[in-house]
Amino acid sequence: MHDTSNRKAERVAGNVGGTVLAFLSMVAVLACAAAAIALVQIKSLKTDIATLHRELGPLKERFAKLEQAEKAKLVAQQNATAEKTKAAAEPRPDQTGLSLSREDIQLIRDFIKPAPGSGAPTAAVNVGDPISFATIPLPSFLMEKVPKLLGARFTTRNGSIILVKRDSRQVDAVLPPS
Repeated sequence: MHDTSNRKAERVAGNVGGTVLAFLSMVAVLACAAAAIALVQIKSLKTDIATLHRELGPLKERFAKLEQAEKAKLVAQQNATAEKTKAAAEPRPDQTGLSLSREDIQLIRDFIKPAPGSGAPTAAVNVGDPISFATIPLPSFLMEKVPKLLGARFTTRNGSIILVKRDSRQVDAVLPPS
């Protein structure tokens, strides 16, 4: 009777051992399948990364070129602004102005009496400014005394006398109020 119970126990132990072995085999097969799928995914991702790196190179170059073009445009604008400022500050060849002696200035002031500035002051007028106002011919008596004023015109603003040479389109002299 002991023999039959040992045999049954061995069979039960063998069945449990086979089941465990089958279960472990199944787990191993599933683990291998998961590992294979993971390797395929990793290779696919590596391929995608390599493709993106190849596409990124030309994009970086285009971006660098656009940056350089933008910098060049900005420098050109700054240079143009500087040139305009410099050109406005430098006397133009036709902007020689009038060089008047003290006697000439006194003679002009004696003959032309500007009204004192009244009300709101207007913008200051400087030598070289374009003419944007009406002028009056200088009297012939004054042109005879100061020959360099031949054909010149004048106006007054804020108590100053503004002189313009013949055929000039800009202010050639400003005599401030005395």
